[in-house]
Amino acid sequence: MKGRPLIPFAFIALLGIVLIVAMSAIGVDQRASMDEEEEEPVDIGDPVEYGQGIVESSCITCHANDLGGTASAPAINNLEGQLSHDEIVDIVTNGQGNMPAFGGQLQPEEIDAVAEYLLSMSE
Repeated sequence: MKGRPLIPFAFIALLGIVLIVAMSAIGVDQRASMDEEEEEPVDIGDPVEYGQGIVESSCITCHANDLGGTASAPAINNLEGQLSHDEIVDIVTNGQGNMPAFGGQLQPEEIDAVAEYLLSMSE
């Protein structure tokens, strides 16, 4: 061992690199299989009612109980004429300003329901 002290360390380092590459490949494969799984469609029923449930459980934290807004979040209780359905969907999906994106948490049908509910509040 006196003549070749680096060989055991080189072997351990090489083994570590091989393990990291192998584990990364396994992780990529698992991620690909997760991405291939399709989400089951959500049974929305009445989109306004369904959207109300999502808004009441997720939006009032920042936008206040009456959705009239706070110092950190604007009022969203009277959006008719201010934002279109598509604009609301885009904001909920991708976020805007201080608002986080909910596109990774909600399915497109659920985000449509939120937009329907918010626009129905103005009627």
